[in-house]
Amino acid sequence: MSKNYIGVVGESYYFEYPETWFIDIVLNIQAAKKGDPILAKAGEYKNKLIKFLIDEGIPKKKLFYAGTDAYTPWWELKKKDKKGIIVSHKITIRTDDRYKAYKALEKAEWLNKEDKRISIRIDERRPIFKSKAKDVLKARESACKNALEKAKSLAASLGMKVGKPLEIQEFPNKYRGSDNYGDNDWEPLGVFRAYAPRIVGSDDDGANIELKGNERIVYLKYSVNFELIPS
Repeated sequence: MSKNYIGVVGESYYFEYPETWFIDIVLNIQAAKKGDPILAKAGEYKNKLIKFLIDEGIPKKKLFYAGTDAYTPWWELKKKDKKGIIVSHKITIRTDDRYKAYKALEKAEWLNKEDKRISIRIDERRPIFKSKAKDVLKARESACKNALEKAKSLAASLGMKVGKPLEIQEFPNKYRGSDNYGDNDWEPLGVFRAYAPRIVGSDDDGANIELKGNERIVYLKYSVNFELIPS
């Protein structure tokens, strides 16, 4: 590398758009104690929920079984006998049609009507995002132009000119979360999981206003060394 060079950092950004949504449905069944008859029906209710989702238009290939858990709530642990127990089944919907999934889940309250000890919780995980190739290319070009403008400005203040680029180094991308459920914009990626609100019913007039999911921002940085030559 030339002895006379100037190093700058060029910056730009582009947007990524949510493509695939992960919606976890947690079916909770609360029993008064071990041996309660309702526990024997836990698997039956799980199968009923799966069949209901398929009947509501969610393809079976988009449904995944995420496991079962059984535990005693902390507030029940101090009891000497008749400790309550909760059995949970988790089903995941992996879909590109978020509204269709929630439209089906709005109708799932029939489970609670069958037995008040049955409840459903809806969790959302961070969606899979996808970018447009032309947006990424444009952002890369913009970052390099930004670096060149910085280098020219600094060189001019020194009475010099900028020559050819000698070295370009790409920094790891950084992100600003979309603020969709599970992807908050004030947390680093990979450390936070948010919960979507429980579905309680549809709008009074039955209309469902569908909006796009929030995009997230991807920040680009390039370190560029330019040759520094006399004016």
